[in-house]
Amino acid sequence: MEFKDKVAVVFGGSAGIGRAYVMALAREGATVVAASRTMGPIGDEAVKNTLAHTVKMADGLPGRVYAQVCDVESEQDIAETIAHAAANFGRIDVLINNAALMTQFDPFEVTGDDWERILRTNVRGPDLAIRQAAPHMMRQHSGSIINITARAATFMPKGDSKYDGGLIYGTSKAALNRLSFYWSEQLKEYGIAVNALSPGIVATDTAIAYNPNVWDYGAKEATPEVLGPAMLHLAKQTASGITGQVLYTDDFGKTWPE
Repeated sequence: MEFKDKVAVVFGGSAGIGRAYVMALAREGATVVAASRTMGPIGDEAVKNTLAHTVKMADGLPGRVYAQVCDVESEQDIAETIAHAAANFGRIDVLINNAALMTQFDPFEVTGDDWERILRTNVRGPDLAIRQAAPHMMRQHSGSIINITARAATFMPKGDSKYDGGLIYGTSKAALNRLSFYWSEQLKEYGIAVNALSPGIVATDTAIAYNPNVWDYGAKEATPEVLGPAMLHLAKQTASGITGQVLYTDDFGKTWPE
């Protein structure tokens, strides 16, 4: 259990990729705060893709999972989530910014409100989370921040309908990559690693709703066994290891780590 006595905060931890990361960390003994907008009914009535269901799934694992209702569009919610985690558990070792909106818009019809909401969620939210969590890691002189990005940040093939309407989403992920580079330099002297990790095409419920043919593109399952190893390797890093990188889960064990 490599993460025993470690505390992690996972934004967007109620479903899909985020839930897989929560489970992977808890399997390794971490105390995990899973943050998302929807708590859902608790106990036996827990509904899939809610925080309550995530907590129920983690029952019996070596680590513990705690739910925190948080809307990453709200600066106050983000601040409270980090503050509660630090106050209740004494430290923050890992921050995963996974909460995001995947959208499709006709580029000629997209509105200012559309731009603002996606950028507020996909870029501003992670930045606020980093600014709240970093001081705790700075006092420890260690920590790992992982921003969940996508290949859409750099790769948007023409003529592929899978990517139609992805202008804002791809732009937001490119901005998230740049944000990761910036914070890696700012926090390097404090021993904190900051990286962007792309999980690739994952068959989450959201991805299937976005593209019912996602399996045809080689999608992987959203499980801790599939997604966890790459994330856990980054979660162990400090600034003396891997930092300031954009990395791909599909390449883990092939081109990285070396």
